[in-house]
Amino acid sequence: MDSPASRVERVLIGLAVPLYLLTALAIADGRIVILSETDVNKDSVAYVFPALALLATLLYAYIQRMGDRPHGGSPLDRWFSRESEDEMRERLRQEQADADVSSMGSAWAVREKEHLERALGEEE
Repeated sequence: MDSPASRVERVLIGLAVPLYLLTALAIADGRIVILSETDVNKDSVAYVFPALALLATLLYAYIQRMGDRPHGGSPLDRWFSRESEDEMRERLRQEQADADVSSMGSAWAVREKEHLERALGEEE
């Protein structure tokens, strides 16, 4: 199976290509002026297309550059993992096994103690 990051890469390319085409159409239509200073339309919404296309391309390049680095090596790993589904399952099982169950018992005891103390304070 593909990793979530590879799926995001496909979405980013699928977004960037039409945005580049829209940018080319905006240039051809005269909504985006590149070389002439006299016909500059500062209120044009057409500049959103190249900005989004560039952003999608940069995100794609960043994900590609991260490549085979381990999980957690990128700030984007919080949103989507670059691991395969099997590796992700194994990592999550390991994290679950490493979780200390004994601390959960003490946390519940502390909460129960606080609750009882509040209940006794209300009764008095």
